[in-house]
Amino acid sequence: MGILLVVALLSYVTYSYSSQETPARGGVFIEGVAGNPQYINPILCQYNEVDRDLCALIFNGLLKLDERGEWQTDLAEDWKVGPNSDVYTFTLRSDIRWHDGLRITADDVIFTVQLLQDPDLPVLPDLVNLWRSVIAAKIDDRTVVFRLSQPYAAFPDYVTIRWFGVLPKHYWERYEPAEMPKAQLNTQPIGSGRFKLVAIDSQHARLEPVVQQFDEAPYLDALEFRFFPDYPSILAAAEAGEVHGVSRVLPEYQRQAEAIPDLQLFTSPTPGYTIVLFNFDAADAPFLADQTVRQALAYGLDREKLLNEIIPGVGQLADSPMLPGTWAYNPDIPRYPYDPEKAMTLLKDAGWVDANRDGVREKEGEELAFTILSDDAPHSIAVVQALAQDWARIGVKVTPQPVSFTGMITDFLVPRSFDAALVSLELYGDPDLYPLWHSSQISPKGQNFGGWQNREADILMEQARLTSDRTLRKQFYDEFQRIFAADLPGLLLYYPLYTYGASTAVHNMEVGRLNEPADRFNTFARWYINTRKITRTERRTLDLDKPPGSE
Repeated sequence: MGILLVVALLSYVTYSYSSQETPARGGVFIEGVAGNPQYINPILCQYNEVDRDLCALIFNGLLKLDERGEWQTDLAEDWKVGPNSDVYTFTLRSDIRWHDGLRITADDVIFTVQLLQDPDLPVLPDLVNLWRSVIAAKIDDRTVVFRLSQPYAAFPDYVTIRWFGVLPKHYWERYEPAEMPKAQLNTQPIGSGRFKLVAIDSQHARLEPVVQQFDEAPYLDALEFRFFPDYPSILAAAEAGEVHGVSRVLPEYQRQAEAIPDLQLFTSPTPGYTIVLFNFDAADAPFLADQTVRQALAYGLDREKLLNEIIPGVGQLADSPMLPGTWAYNPDIPRYPYDPEKAMTLLKDAGWVDANRDGVREKEGEELAFTILSDDAPHSIAVVQALAQDWARIGVKVTPQPVSFTGMITDFLVPRSFDAALVSLELYGDPDLYPLWHSSQISPKGQNFGGWQNREADILMEQARLTSDRTLRKQFYDEFQRIFAADLPGLLLYYPLYTYGASTAVHNMEVGRLNEPADRFNTFARWYINTRKITRTERRTLDLDKPPGSE
């Protein structure tokens, strides 16, 4: 008894108890989206944002883009490019299966290509034209080869889910191509992706994660899309606690979203840029073809004030048609900081002076005045109004003209009937600028709406398309960006930000760089709503018989 008492005294033991919350499995993440799905079919989904989101979650391409916009394998486990960049070989993974359990084979890939080439399907015209120039061949059950009519280094973009989702042949081969848009399978898809559709009606769609497709098992049981007529309705539902997520917070609703107490906002740059496009053939503003005038307009614009005060949260300052953080971006190019004095000097030296002191410069009887188009979104109108005010300070008269988005394209850009226009251009995946800036695209069917012609820039874009050697392509694009910055065929304003809202009841959410909106779910596996308490017992022993300072 005495020995036990001594031991108890020499070894003083304390126990402390604490509890903490940890993630628990279960729960459904409910997101509000604007609109309803029509074609949950990767061949037909290009015209509807809800369709594109669902297709990106339910289907796969052969490749996918990572956060840096670089190609990674998806359904393919390996891929090779021929020495001339006109032959691409893809080997499928051996473990990939449709949601019904059947294996995905080269037959499914070839079947999908044939559909994209079919004239009876309402596929995007540019997509049809590309695939009709491709010969696809099956080598074996896991290997397909694409032979292009000419070298094209950006071709891998067109086998990612954005443009190419593989369809299950054993379900779709029963339909003639002309019948596909009306098929029930468009709203009851069998896919291969990280989520499978388990229920859908006019109000919602429920998707459940395919656990085998995730590196770690998700905490949440399901993802539910709830359909609303517009974005204000989604925000109202978020404020009422009816949804956890707001698929997109448009700039005009940013402050309303910020005022919702339990809504956290995430922003991410999107692959593209907003630019003032100058028409080099503008009948009413021929001076816009003058490089000096365009440079003066660049120096006369306070873009930092625009982004920080006029349209906060809408974008990040842009200085190149290539995206920062990507391999093609060149940081060493000319820039145009706000310098109204320099702007006015350039204009004066070019012969533009305000002789009659009415606030507008003239040259040989012609006023330095033009009209700038924008779409009718509130933030776009705010941008062109701010541009007009800045340029008025250097003696340039600018008249903003808001029009509908569709009208701007069909009535002004396509017929090249404009002076200047505020437009947003997408730069998905590979930084191929040929469709937007090559002089061959000035034709009515091309997208070089401003009519920029620069032979040196043309050659660089052509060379960058012909080789898959990234070191060479980087050299071509670095030089192209220097030419672009000096010649200024357009005035870059900002890289748009995508803003996403989610309830604070959802934990561990992150939204990284987005290649497309559906990438907001890339970290879904780590999100959780439910928690559980665990008790931790800590035991501390104080050895009283140890001399001071000993271990």
